[in-house]
Amino acid sequence: MDYLMRQYLEPLSLQISPNSLSQGEPAIRQAIALQLYAQNIFTLGQARRLADLSVWEFQQLLAQYKIQRHYDETDLEQDINSAVSHLLTVDR
Repeated sequence: MDYLMRQYLEPLSLQISPNSLSQGEPAIRQAIALQLYAQNIFTLGQARRLADLSVWEFQQLLAQYKIQRHYDETDLEQDINSAVSHLLTVDR
């Protein structure tokens, strides 16, 4: 079994603060997205979609919680695809 598969078969512990719980689903989704991103389980795109935030909003959330942004080829590919999709919809 390769490393990536083992990584996802291991138990995962997430902590949701009482404050996030009291704020409801959007805050809970953001807390989970931040933790999955910080643990390098989700890409920026996956995490921001889970949090239901724009790229800019999610980057601000990362900064607010002092979570360093990691950026790899997958993130670059997603950014390129998003930009191309945006250009194609703007041209119509």
